[in-house]
Amino acid sequence: MSNTETNTVDEDDVCESYKMRETTKKRKLTPIQLCLLEESFEEDKRLEPDRKLWLAEKLGLQPTQVAVWFQNRRARFKTRQLELDCDSLKASYAKLKTDRDILFRQNQALENKVALLKEKLQFQEKLETQSMEAEKLGEEGSSVKSDNTQYTEEEEGLGSNQYSFPELAALGFYYDPTMSASNLGL
Repeated sequence: MSNTETNTVDEDDVCESYKMRETTKKRKLTPIQLCLLEESFEEDKRLEPDRKLWLAEKLGLQPTQVAVWFQNRRARFKTRQLELDCDSLKASYAKLKTDRDILFRQNQALENKVALLKEKLQFQEKLETQSMEAEKLGEEGSSVKSDNTQYTEEEEGLGSNQYSFPELAALGFYYDPTMSASNLGL
């Protein structure tokens, strides 16, 4: 066989194949055929050879047409299922993100409260330390002035009607170095 004969045979085969395709052009399925194919697809997504032949005979189609329809329908079904799964995952993600944001804000608020309580506790401990030091100095009967000179309560003019520093702290008054007894009206 020569090279030119081989080319002629191949061209003939191609022409015959093309003619066969023209005669078996894709025909639109009728609504009844579609309905029966859909019902069959709902029963089972896979098509067995016996069922394919039975459907093709009942619908007046070629078995390959039925097989191709099932293949295409499975692809559409899979795509649709993926879209639904994606939508479901997006909704889950959105809900989880919202929950996370809420928890994050709550956590921040709690951290702020803890920091504030720590500050209050440190301040309270500082007040207790100062009151204990004041009591020790009071037991000795003298206190130290800012210029390091000794004085007694009587010398300062503190009478028995006035509160001591720990008592004021217990009442909720806190030490303010800018305030003096004369500013408070004591």
